Amino acid sequence: MVLVSILSAPVVMAAAVSIERRLGPSAAGWVAALPVSFAAAVVAVTLDAGTGTANAMALSAVTQVPAQVVFAVAFAAVLIRRGWVLGNAAGALAYVGCSIVLAAVPDALVMVAAIAMLAVAPRLLTQARPNLGSSRRLSTTILICSTASLIVGAAVLTSRLVGPQPAGAVLAFPTMSAILAVAVANRDGPLAGAHALTGQVRSLPCYLAFGLVVVLVAPSIGLAAIALGLLACAAAARATWRRVPVASAARALTPS
Repeated sequence: MVLVSILSAPVVMAAAVSIERRLGPSAAGWVAALPVSFAAAVVAVTLDAGTGTANAMALSAVTQVPAQVVFAVAFAAVLIRRGWVLGNAAGALAYVGCSIVLAAVPDALVMVAAIAMLAVAPRLLTQARPNLGSSRRLSTTILICSTASLIVGAAVLTSRLVGPQPAGAVLAFPTMSAILAVAVANRDGPLAGAHALTGQVRSLPCYLAFGLVVVLVAPSIGLAAIALGLLACAAAARATWRRVPVASAARALTPS
């Protein structure tokens, strides 16, 4: 069952690549940031180490939402001006720095900060409607999809070696969003990569909703909390998707 969880994670990235072709990089970034790997990792760690360990990992992961926001804003700002190499480095450093600071803050205050940052952060990112990019190479698609399995596997391994809290930080690092942004920027330019990061931030309420439900309910009902978390994620997705800027070409093809 752990192997099933690891192998199922790439499905979301395959969906993100398909969405990018049809609706553009912002929509792809939104899909890539959905908590599918998060859910798969919770299932895998529950089966591997028990509900208590998985719940501690989930709490650690959900308290990283402010760090995920800081990652996207820093990455996008530097990406547009200096390119994806420095942009990715800036995002990673911002994530690590914010994560270290968050470790000393009570979880309740972190959640308040997360909600406030999710309300403000989209205004700091590009809001223009993106264009559809060119076709993607198969090798890049395979790399993006395989990353999801690596994230779930890394979470399970980290949980075994050093405990659930570090595993949560590893799980929460926006690796898939980073790879997608780099791939898009490398192919269609820095602004397209920044659009993918805009989609990531727009999607984070779904991640937060899923994580909070799992953390609150899993101690009582175990793996059944995953289903409730996914329902909360779906409700958040319905609200956040409306604010994702769809590519102009795709919009033009949509019937009025």
